[in-house]
Amino acid sequence: MLGMNNEFINQLRAELDVWDNSPTECDGHSRVVSTVLFNKGIEHTIWCGSLQWLGHGQVSPHYWIELPECGFIIDYRARMWCANMENPKLVDMEVPHSIFNPKDWNQVQYTKIQQQFPSGFGVPLNDWLFKILTMRI
Repeated sequence: MLGMNNEFINQLRAELDVWDNSPTECDGHSRVVSTVLFNKGIEHTIWCGSLQWLGHGQVSPHYWIELPECGFIIDYRARMWCANMENPKLVDMEVPHSIFNPKDWNQVQYTKIQQQFPSGFGVPLNDWLFKILTMRI
């Protein structure tokens, strides 16, 4: 696997951003992203747990992906959920989106409850299911 330097992360972010508009919530989107990562041979873990936006509220259950090689998180649905909490105008400044280092976001806290391995989470998705989950409605 390629080293996960800034250039690699930026390239991966550009590839995954394409799927940001899929009509999925955190579990379905995690399956889409996991399928892309699986097909690229990138080691990752899917987590189910909770996301707390400190001082504003909590999302539970919530799904996200962790890249164990660098400790970064991939989460394209945190802002979607937090926009329904208090002070939605602060979401873009205080809640992460895409691929990020959790150490850079002190306003959110992820609590891991259950580790999901791609194969047990239905990944990789069949082509037809991937298309359905990423199709614009």
